[in-house]
Amino acid sequence: MLPKKQILLVVTLLLAIGIRGFAQENARVDPYHREPGGFGYLLENNDQCAVWWAEGAYKVMHDAPIPEQEGDTVRIWSARNEYESFLLVIRPNRKLENVRVSVSPLTSDDGSTIPSDHSIIRKVGYVKVTKPTDGYGFTGWWPDPLPLAKGPETLPGGENQPYWVTVKTPAGVSPGTFHGTVTISAEGWSTTLPILLNVWNFALPEVTSMRSGFGLNMETVNEYHQLTDPDDSKEVFDLYMQEFRNYKIAPYDPFEFAPIRETVSGISWRGGFFDSAEKHAGKYAYKVTDESRSEDPFAESDFMEVGFGPHELSWWTKTQAREQQFCVKVACYNAEKELLIFENRMEVFTGDAGWKAYSLPLGTLSDEIRFLKVFLYPAFHSYTGEHIGTSWFDDLKLEDGEKRNLLPAGNFEVDPDNINIDLDFTEFDKAGERYLDGFGFNAFRLALKGMGHGTYYDRSPGVFEGFEQGTVEYEKLMQRYLGQIQRHLEEKGWLGKEYIYWFDEPDVKDYPFVREGNEMIKKHAPKLTTFLTEHVAGQDISDVTDISCTIWNKLDHEKARKLNERGLEYWTYLCCWPKSPWISEFIDHDAVNLRMWIWASWKFQFKGILIWSTNYWNSQSASPRDYLQNPWQEPMSFVTGYGWPQGKQTIWGNGDGRFFYPPNKEPNIKSKPWMEGPVPSLRLEILRDGLEDYEYLVLLKKGIEQASGKKKELAKEAGQLLELPAGLITDEKTYSKNPKDLLEYRQRLARYIELLQVH
Repeated sequence: MLPKKQILLVVTLLLAIGIRGFAQENARVDPYHREPGGFGYLLENNDQCAVWWAEGAYKVMHDAPIPEQEGDTVRIWSARNEYESFLLVIRPNRKLENVRVSVSPLTSDDGSTIPSDHSIIRKVGYVKVTKPTDGYGFTGWWPDPLPLAKGPETLPGGENQPYWVTVKTPAGVSPGTFHGTVTISAEGWSTTLPILLNVWNFALPEVTSMRSGFGLNMETVNEYHQLTDPDDSKEVFDLYMQEFRNYKIAPYDPFEFAPIRETVSGISWRGGFFDSAEKHAGKYAYKVTDESRSEDPFAESDFMEVGFGPHELSWWTKTQAREQQFCVKVACYNAEKELLIFENRMEVFTGDAGWKAYSLPLGTLSDEIRFLKVFLYPAFHSYTGEHIGTSWFDDLKLEDGEKRNLLPAGNFEVDPDNINIDLDFTEFDKAGERYLDGFGFNAFRLALKGMGHGTYYDRSPGVFEGFEQGTVEYEKLMQRYLGQIQRHLEEKGWLGKEYIYWFDEPDVKDYPFVREGNEMIKKHAPKLTTFLTEHVAGQDISDVTDISCTIWNKLDHEKARKLNERGLEYWTYLCCWPKSPWISEFIDHDAVNLRMWIWASWKFQFKGILIWSTNYWNSQSASPRDYLQNPWQEPMSFVTGYGWPQGKQTIWGNGDGRFFYPPNKEPNIKSKPWMEGPVPSLRLEILRDGLEDYEYLVLLKKGIEQASGKKKELAKEAGQLLELPAGLITDEKTYSKNPKDLLEYRQRLARYIELLQVH
């Protein structure tokens, strides 16, 4: 029970921020945020059109009512180094031709100026929702894509057309009041309206405090941008990274085109596994497995230098099934190790459940052939790749006419102590310096060679250079590999930004496997950060997991509290779940949701946020083969993967995993490489506002902690604001849907930050 004095203080605070419109869990979404007179401020209303503005925290539907409340000026507030947006809404009475919107420079009384190019003008686009995400949303045209307003537009009569205007306040600008104008011109009509920007006397940090991980699929980018040249892909990738920076979120993998390069010596085979349990002779045989119905995995040898004359390949094989067919191929290369395409020697063989001897005569090699490679296919090798199976190979010999064995590695006897692993960080470092140091990304998903992978659906153990997880050899190699990575990240100052996200959403049965993988990492590289997305109650492997990331509707507040006490991190994620009444990511839900996600993260002391994808534009299960879903026309994200049948169209939710739009609005028409960045969404803008709100709370907390002397009493008063009231947010699904409540609370935070500053 709170003391009476504190209860009075909380009540006073609630009254002061004017909590309104507190939605019940089952209330239907109201995009108008109906209050007396609607929301926003009417600037002008004449025979041509009505013009009104609202804070950049709303979704303006085409038929939202013109506000009754009048206002003569657009008024916004911003810290330095902050993006602050407003909605400028034009509602023509009849068709309006050649519409343009522009913003002047903003100037303060002391002569400081924010140039026009710091104002970004986007035309709010709409997508037609025909399948609501759930019973909370509804069909109709919903605002979401935000393409740049690049030229004159024709606006139809009788409906709202909002423009999303964002002012980026420079970090070094003087605080104070800045004045400027926004001009709307059209054929036969124009108007100029005043803007007033109040810049607070504090700056937001360059590196965002809230950690994040947002997925980006470059294969999808290549498809929609119609990119076939790798250099074009790299260029467009960098444009996407710039947008991640602008929206203050960190991508999963800024090293997409700059991985750590490994050079491994001491092993002459790739593609299979060294098996000490099944062997014909010696310590190991080589196990090759094909589990794919569409591809033909294989193992291959290093190059072997050969002379002229007759050669023969011989070996022993055991197959998983009786009379299982398998293939062996010898490819031929010239002195420059260029493939001689039509010099292959290849045959199909029939195996057995026991070891059998086989041979492949190569005949006399031509003068042009200088090198050979051996390829081992565990099943019948076909163009379509539908055959599967496992085969073991041992005691391979490549003999020339004098019976000399040119393939000493054919017995697969490998000493792991003689295997050298050299890592080349050259390209990795260039990308890290640009994206981590330059762009300020505060987290990245570290891809590790050799780690296993999986989900609750299925899993695969780790393999390093042919040695499977659980073997002594695997442990030795992973120790050398992980140690080099940890040392390098520490030397570059990036240690701690990485997270090793190698398993997704384990079921109860998977936790021993995940523990084994994380224990191995911690044993050999204890400073590397392990990460796990979780949703199963009662499971805890936080002794070997540094970041636990839980879906929003399955939060474990007690676990989060304990992790915080130990200096670990608890993140949350949104995806196709949860739906109403929970905070969510969907287009056809409340505007305030993604902003409230960050406020709720402060309330419950969550340290990071995660979204599985930003460009999930197509479901290969739902779309016909060779057809790309058009996110500009169909906002629904459909289920894909995990054994889902082709053609079954089951919904995940409107906008799930989709925060960017491709610049190509007709992806199924072949045209040109689209060398442009993505088009952001309204939801992404609102998410950034939440991340910036979070910085206000962080700055206020620091100001309170550093307060001394006469400011201690003020700090005590301000401290009440750090405990977000129940009227703003009670829990993960009970919160105010009214943007005004967040905006007014943010104003109070800013005033106390200024008052507590040390001058």
